[in-house]
Amino acid sequence: MAGIAAGILSGLAAFFYHRIYTEVVEVSFARLVSPQSIFSACLFADMLIALFCYTIRSFFKKDMEILTSILVAGSTLLSMIIPFMVSLPLDMEKPELFPGLVIPMQLLPALAWFVVKPFSIRN
Repeated sequence: MAGIAAGILSGLAAFFYHRIYTEVVEVSFARLVSPQSIFSACLFADMLIALFCYTIRSFFKKDMEILTSILVAGSTLLSMIIPFMVSLPLDMEKPELFPGLVIPMQLLPALAWFVVKPFSIRN
């Protein structure tokens, strides 16, 4: 349940960031990144994070909070390389602004997970 809640939270945050960013820089990357795909990617990422944390906790039976937090944060930081590897269409206006759109949105699923996770812990 925490994965769904974090996914919805990060999806909404990414959607609003997308709207604000495209209005401020006056460039639309809708051909590459649509609001629906942004929301879906955030939801998928948080569900994947939740599944990963549940699996680690199930297999090792110890308190693995530190390890899972480090792995989630590390994989999020490593994923920031991906926008620089994407080859944009040649007719795209202001392609240098694309990483500024997607890199902050890649941080949102992990951030939402770290916000929602303490509420889901059962004592």
